[in-house]
Amino acid sequence: MKYLSRNKVYEKVEPFKNAKKIYIFCEGERREIDYFKFFQGFASNIDIIPIPNDNGKSDPIKLKEKAEFCINNNSVTLSKDFLDEVWFVIDTDRWNEGNKISALKSFIEEKNKSFNGWFVAQSNPSFEIWLYYHFFSEKPKNEDVLACVSFKEFVDIKIDGGFDSRGMPLEIQLATINAEKNFESENGQPKVYSTEVFNLAKQIINFTKAQLDHCLEDLKKRPAAN
Repeated sequence: MKYLSRNKVYEKVEPFKNAKKIYIFCEGERREIDYFKFFQGFASNIDIIPIPNDNGKSDPIKLKEKAEFCINNNSVTLSKDFLDEVWFVIDTDRWNEGNKISALKSFIEEKNKSFNGWFVAQSNPSFEIWLYYHFFSEKPKNEDVLACVSFKEFVDIKIDGGFDSRGMPLEIQLATINAEKNFESENGQPKVYSTEVFNLAKQIINFTKAQLDHCLEDLKKRPAAN
């Protein structure tokens, strides 16, 4: 299927004042941000707000500190009435040393005692495993991954032309099915080639399913590229 920029298949809408807000603190500075921005304006009853790290300060502790700063200066405002949420999208490959992930999860547990809307979506080894599941229903083979310089390179090779966040996020529903089917955890963390991002994706899909289905149907009707 030829994926087009979402603005060519569906007009953007402004969120209502009482729309549910989902704040997403992203470890990555670009790829995760571009991915979640794709869903902004799909539906008026949800406001998806991806937030990048500051100048490469992307470990779980720095993301926690960024969230605290945003709340203290009111750039992040949470409503219990509208069931707002805060998500941290993090990788496993760099941050298991020094209990940084555990520290973030402890912070989440403490926050949820007063506002039950804080979550972590951890991927192993990286966010790219989530992108992989947009097109593949089985876990990667170790020998194929090890033949590449990095897991990011592996995914860019597996997905023809690399993952394009201007259109390919339309397959978020398929990615959710594939990622959940292949999910395994150990000691509270996802095993290799597993990702928790499908939990966040379910929230996005709950509010945008009709628009996603419309876009996919529209793409199917378009003539194939030469």
